[in-house]
Amino acid sequence: MKKKSPPWAFIAAGIIFFIGVFALLAYTREQQKEKDDAVAAANAAAAQALADAKAKQVTVQETPTNLRPVLYATQPVEPGARISAAFFEKKLTPTDILPDAYTDSSDIVGWFAIRKIEKGDPLTPRNIGKSLPYMSQRISPGMRAVALPIFNAQVNDTGGFVVDGDRVDLLYTVSSQDGKYEINIQTIMQNLNVLYVPGPQIKTEKTDGVNPAPAPGGPISITFEVTPEQAQALIYLSQAKNAQFSMILRARKDDSEIKVKPFAIADYDLNNMSKVQRTVDKSVQRVKDLAAEIEAKEKANSAQGTTNETTTPTPPSP
Repeated sequence: MKKKSPPWAFIAAGIIFFIGVFALLAYTREQQKEKDDAVAAANAAAAQALADAKAKQVTVQETPTNLRPVLYATQPVEPGARISAAFFEKKLTPTDILPDAYTDSSDIVGWFAIRKIEKGDPLTPRNIGKSLPYMSQRISPGMRAVALPIFNAQVNDTGGFVVDGDRVDLLYTVSSQDGKYEINIQTIMQNLNVLYVPGPQIKTEKTDGVNPAPAPGGPISITFEVTPEQAQALIYLSQAKNAQFSMILRARKDDSEIKVKPFAIADYDLNNMSKVQRTVDKSVQRVKDLAAEIEAKEKANSAQGTTNETTTPTPPSP
């Protein structure tokens, strides 16, 4: 009997079928994995976007109306230091405290610390100012400050209208009663710069600025800017007996210096004032000539577009 051969065709077909099923399952699983990965990525992106949106979200809060910006020091500041923008910052502060504190940086940049300022201190008129209150800051290089007792007859011989920064002439009066009464008055220095005038300060509508008005009585101590040699001479003259200093106020635009003959009572006959009148007439004409000269200079400066302010003169040597 003839032996039958195996059904290779069916076997091959079965193998191919199972291979196809496995391949289909693998493909399906790969597609599902890709879909799951895509969904996970999308969910992660959405979550990140939500987190970013929450991080960027700005909560709008209304600023209380009872607060205002106040300037506070960001570092210690020594007296005399010039204030710059790096020295302060703005902080909201209740309006009912620190009413005099500065709030605008443009108001104080370039000012000076007039006393020690600690970090965190508010900036107020009590610790900063436009200028330093130190006399040494106001003295020109090479000059000195000297205080002299000035004769004070009913708010002194200038009527009390001399203020810091004015220019004056200094008069020296010597009196003697040896045998007969004699008085000698000399203009010893001209165009001196007044650094300080003591006394209470009174503001008036008819004057520009603050006018010292010391009470009448004894001498008042006026501080002048002088050269070292002038200081030496003035201190020497102040030691004389029966002598006193007086000052007379000059015009701001007048820096002229003239020769003034000493006025002594022995040179004049009190019963005949003609000599005094001739001297006065000459001085009046000189003043008129000076006024015309100043006016001409002002017109020339105005035509050239320059300032009418006169330069600060150098005090004369004694």
